Amino acid sequence: MSFSKARRALRLNEEQGEYILKPGSDVGSGKPHDPEKKRLSEIIGALNDIFVAEVSDDDQLQFLTGIAQRTSRQDHVMAQVNNHSVDQVMHGLFPKRVLDTVLDAMTDHEKLSLEVLDNETKNRAFALVILKMLKSVAVLDESGLRDA
Repeated sequence: MSFSKARRALRLNEEQGEYILKPGSDVGSGKPHDPEKKRLSEIIGALNDIFVAEVSDDDQLQFLTGIAQRTSRQDHVMAQVNNHSVDQVMHGLFPKRVLDTVLDAMTDHEKLSLEVLDNETKNRAFALVILKMLKSVAVLDESGLRDA
């Protein structure tokens, strides 16, 4: 069948029956919202509002997570978080404690970074640890155990 005959046949088929397309805005037409993805999207949006440095979303999220983990290890800070409203916590010493935590993390990272940068033996040992870590993650990915 030639192209023009196929085209005519297609048009004839289109003319038969009634075809109604529903718009994509119908209720239920989208994907279900994953609450975790929504929360993560909100966090990344907030980080993008805070930071102007050209750092990837993943790196910003990793920075936030590290500071949050360090902050959560401070019992006196967590007592404030767990026993007071958001407004009360934000008007207390919490913002100062988070800033102190950022400074401590920066100092610790600088110390660790300098050791790796200043010593070839430590540089290679650090690279080996990273390699082993990446290899074990790759094995978990391949086996499907990482997301389990």
